[in-house]
Amino acid sequence: MFGFGGPNVHLALMLEEVVERRNWLDREHFLQLIALTNLLPGPNSSEVAIHVGYTQRGWRGALVTGLSFVAPTFVLVVFLSFVYFRYGTVPAVEGVFWGLKPVVVAVILGAGWKLGKAAVTDRVLLALASLGIAVALLLDAWEVAAMVVGGAVAWAYYRERKPPSLQVAASAAPDASGDGSSSQSGGPPMLALVPLGTLLLGGDVARLLLLMLWMGSVLFGGGYMLIALIEPVVVGQHGWLTAEQLLDGIALTQAVPGPIVTLVAFVGYGVAGLPGAFVATFGIYLPSFAAVLAVAPLLERWRHADALRAILKGVNAVVVGAILGVALSLLPPAVPDPVAAFLFVVALVAAGRFQVSAIWLVGAGVLAGAVRAVVI
Repeated sequence: MFGFGGPNVHLALMLEEVVERRNWLDREHFLQLIALTNLLPGPNSSEVAIHVGYTQRGWRGALVTGLSFVAPTFVLVVFLSFVYFRYGTVPAVEGVFWGLKPVVVAVILGAGWKLGKAAVTDRVLLALASLGIAVALLLDAWEVAAMVVGGAVAWAYYRERKPPSLQVAASAAPDASGDGSSSQSGGPPMLALVPLGTLLLGGDVARLLLLMLWMGSVLFGGGYMLIALIEPVVVGQHGWLTAEQLLDGIALTQAVPGPIVTLVAFVGYGVAGLPGAFVATFGIYLPSFAAVLAVAPLLERWRHADALRAILKGVNAVVVGAILGVALSLLPPAVPDPVAAFLFVVALVAAGRFQVSAIWLVGAGVLAGAVRAVVI
């Protein structure tokens, strides 16, 4: 509900809540989840949330955390879509963004620093983290490739020093929460597949579902990649929305907390109202749930194996570098004036020196932006 600012902010909030406060996972485990989900298709922060739930209560926990992560944004986007398509406007939010952006960058930098202390432990990993920073700043579309390179380099390097073992540590049981194997038994209920019955109805709603299933299956590189995928089809091929409407939808989605992938709810609402919003969101997220539930048992079972740990160490280092690189790339537009720069410094010190909760910092940023919008 407070996840303004994209996937890196979501991960920063999850790090604080899941690792620092609740101790559900240690930092290494959390980094492994990030590394793995970055190599899967779909929205990364959503998949991390799904995987965190799996580590606690199996597929039931995955459904709860995944749906809980998406639901607030879905509700807000649907409501604003209703307002937009009825009145043709998007609520003004630029004033709020002024105070939010510098705080968000501070939160991302703080999370990257915390994760870096766990992930970067020698010169090889420092070099891979530097690769991640460089790619995030200069070659954003190549982040996944850089992670693959990082994994390969780390595997080759650490293999020379400690031969990989295929023995699995006893502590690597799939359910670390002590809930027992019963939480992992079975699979998601078949009712989850009910929206697929939409395919039998035909028409735009069925085409919308098929489109979103395909996009969810090939969506690498984060939520912003969705814009490049969706525009030619939604605007050009089918003419469901105009280019101006799609741009308004992007602005609307960025004005609310949560993953930008819920842009599809706006598109779906434009196609077929509330049913369209639901079907589009279901379609884009089904591949993510399926991918995580397919690989989560393997990671939880084998993550202590030397070979996999070596690979993930390299991927983790690149991921940490990419998080820091993204924060650095966002810094210039986030601090357009001295007051915004002051907010950034205060938020960075509050997060790093005094361990102030990221949620409080984000709330303070929204409040500062709202006060400025009213005063000016």
